[in-house]
Amino acid sequence: MYSLGLGIPFLLIALAVRRGIGVMSFFRKHRLAIQRIGGGILVGLGLLMATGVWGTWVSELQYWFQTDVKLPI
Repeated sequence: MYSLGLGIPFLLIALAVRRGIGVMSFFRKHRLAIQRIGGGILVGLGLLMATGVWGTWVSELQYWFQTDVKLPI
């Protein structure tokens, strides 16, 4: 039982890694597009933060998603 408990997680990880290699090939093929999209998102978010729009949006979201649940302390 000890050996099974020690070995089974390693076998599961090995199977997951094998499956993950196929997923990684997608990212390798589309690496440039992913980098450009991510860079665009970072630039956009930076502009929103510099202009103060981001803070306004976050405040509005907090208002819309606030809950009135009071947890007992």
